[in-house]
Amino acid sequence: MDKTQNKNTINAMSAGHFITDAYSGFLNPIMPFIADKIGITMAIATVLISISNLTSSLSQPFFGYIADRWQKRFFIFWGMIMASVFLSFLGIAHNIYTLIICLLLGHMGVAFFHPQATSIVSNCSEKSKDMSIFIAMGTFGFAIGPAISSGITQFFGLEKLPFACFIGIISAFIILNNTPKINALGAEKVKISLVVAIKKIFRNKPVAILVIASIVKSFVVSSFSIILPFYWKSVGYNVSTIGIILLIFMLMGALGVVTSPILEKFVGIKKVFYISLITVAPLGIIFYLSQAKGIIGFISFLLIGYVSFLAVPVNMSLAQKLMPEFKSMISGFIGGFSWGVIGLILPLISLLAEKIGIMHILLAMTFIPLIFSYFIKYLPEK
Repeated sequence: MDKTQNKNTINAMSAGHFITDAYSGFLNPIMPFIADKIGITMAIATVLISISNLTSSLSQPFFGYIADRWQKRFFIFWGMIMASVFLSFLGIAHNIYTLIICLLLGHMGVAFFHPQATSIVSNCSEKSKDMSIFIAMGTFGFAIGPAISSGITQFFGLEKLPFACFIGIISAFIILNNTPKINALGAEKVKISLVVAIKKIFRNKPVAILVIASIVKSFVVSSFSIILPFYWKSVGYNVSTIGIILLIFMLMGALGVVTSPILEKFVGIKKVFYISLITVAPLGIIFYLSQAKGIIGFISFLLIGYVSFLAVPVNMSLAQKLMPEFKSMISGFIGGFSWGVIGLILPLISLLAEKIGIMHILLAMTFIPLIFSYFIKYLPEK
């Protein structure tokens, strides 16, 4: 394929990433209100969020393996369809059972899309800039998703949320038409078993560190974006305000993704990681002391979003370059599996938050990246 075709493919994947992640961002600001509607507690609500995260995230390496083995566009198209339909239908879930079905199938669609789309972008270009644009578009989508779902809920009601699915359905057909067959991108099919592939990935020490780094950063982002809405609701914030705050938080994260390759040119890969990991703790202290209020609290919250996403494209590009034969699987572990691990821990975090306070828990979360920064010394310089 020539450069123009590669660029068009990257643009199509970036657009698909934006749309798919916009739907995946629907849940967080409206979950407290869905919980009130169907009569469940915050602990149960976070358990359900965790289940959906597990479905989406822990399954991504598996779908990535199948994508590397099949080399078909199946996951791109059906991922967008499932995410747009079922995550829009969260608004008409009238009991816990229909809520679980929508969460599971919607986030399974998200899991379908990500590994293969990331692999396609990597096959079209090895530049960190192109990967950062692709990831940033997903972050922008995830940032706008809460604003869309909270806006529809605020002005039209939860029952009107299903109408949002049509944008995703139409876009899926358009993007499929602009995505070349995978074998035309020069990708080779993986022929070894899933177990052998996983062993090879985690025996590579730098790749294992990169996977754990993504887990650590996901821990911070998830804690702030999932638990904080319950705190804000308790102090009187309405759904629209919560959605706007989360929107700005994620937009700052997208800015971190975009500026990551620029910073890498000046300071190198390792220092990007150090900046991203170490600065979360002092910002967390400032945020805690402000009690999430006032201009200081708001700015520290936004900066936590910025630095938490700062090393994301460098993380993904480096891991895929270290093991290019498993690009979809690597994407599944770094872009998906890391969020699933957090899904296993979040119910415990939410229970602790109910016992000792949300702000206390969030402060503790910000010290984990600082501790993990010790292991960055084992990554390659280039």
